[in-house]
Amino acid sequence: MSENKVKYAFASVSPYIQTNKVENTEKKISGKDFISWGVDNKYPNYLYGLYENTATLQSVINGTADFILGNEVSVYDGRTTVNNNGDTIEDVLRKVAVDYLIFGSFALQIIRNVFGKISEVYWVDIRKLRSDEKNEVFFFSEDWDKSVGRVKTIKYPKFNALDETPTSIFYYKSDISRGVYSTPLYSGAITECEISKRISDFHLNEISNNFLTSKVVNFNNGVPEEDMQDEIERKINEKFSGSENGGRIMIAFNDNKDNAVTVENLGEDGFADRYSALSKRVESQIFTAFRCTPVIFGLPQEGDGFNVNEYNESFKLYNRTTVKPIQKRIVDVFDKIYGVKGSINIVPFTLSGENETMVE
Repeated sequence: MSENKVKYAFASVSPYIQTNKVENTEKKISGKDFISWGVDNKYPNYLYGLYENTATLQSVINGTADFILGNEVSVYDGRTTVNNNGDTIEDVLRKVAVDYLIFGSFALQIIRNVFGKISEVYWVDIRKLRSDEKNEVFFFSEDWDKSVGRVKTIKYPKFNALDETPTSIFYYKSDISRGVYSTPLYSGAITECEISKRISDFHLNEISNNFLTSKVVNFNNGVPEEDMQDEIERKINEKFSGSENGGRIMIAFNDNKDNAVTVENLGEDGFADRYSALSKRVESQIFTAFRCTPVIFGLPQEGDGFNVNEYNESFKLYNRTTVKPIQKRIVDVFDKIYGVKGSINIVPFTLSGENETMVE
C-alpha cells in the first residue's frame, strides 16, 4: 500500500530567548591587584549604555542632575575655576551628579601644590577606574576592553586629608552598595531599562524591514535544496527589506496558476497594544526606582496639561527624598577635600529661578 508524503520546509522561524541583563559581579584576578567589575570587567560600560539608549532613564538622570546643581554653584574662596583645564565647580559637579545617578558612585582626582595644599580637582570617569578590595588603591586605564595582561594602568592612592601625597583619588559610592564597587540607585529597574531598549529596537526593525514580519510568502512549486532556499531568501530580503522600499509591488513569475506564489497576512495578535502597555509599565517602573513622577521632568500624564501646583507638590517631595540628600553628600565630599565646612554653596533649584536657602 503506497503512502503519499507531503514535504514542508520553514525558514526564519527561530525560537530564541536571550537576556541581555549584565550582573553586577566582582572578581579577583590572579596576578592583579584590582578587582574586576562585571563580566569581562565591563559593568560600568553596560550601565552607561543603558543611560545612552533608554530615553526615560536618560531624562530622569539629566533632569535630576539639573536639580542637584540648582540655580547656582560657587566655591567658598570665590575661585572661578577648580583646575588647570579651566573647569568651573559647576562643570565638575554636573559630571559628578550624572555619574552618581548612573553608577551609584563618582570619583575625583585631587592635586596638591608643592606646599601640600589642594590646588586642583578633576572629575574622573568611573568607567576608567578600578579599585583594590578595600578601596585604598585605585587603578586608572583609558582602555579596560583589552585583555587583562595588556591593560596599562596608573595607580593612585586613596585621598587622605592628613596625607600630602601630590595626587590621589577620592572615591564615593552610594550607601546601598555592599561590595568593592557601587550599586546603581535604579538597580531594581535595570530589567525595565533593558526592555525599553528592546522595544525601541523592535520598532526600529519593523520600520527598517518594511513591516514584512506581518506577511508570509509561500512558494507552492516544491521544496528546493537548502542552498537554493538560502539563495531565494537572500534575494527577497535584498529586494524588499528596508524602509526605502515602502509601497513597492512584489512580482512573481510562475509556470502556471497551480504553482502560483501566494502572499498571506499574519495576524498581529495585538502586538501594538501589547507593546504600548509594556512601554507604559516600563516607564512607570523606572520613575518608581527613582521615587519620582513624570510631571517633575515636564512629562505630564496622558491627557493632562502641565499643572504648576501639581509640579510644585511633586518636586517638593522629590527634592526632600532624593535631590537634597545627594546634594548633601556631594557638599560633604568637597568639605573633606578642601578641609572647610561649606566649601561649596548650592542655591537650590526653583521653577521661577528665584534663590532659596543655600545648601552648604
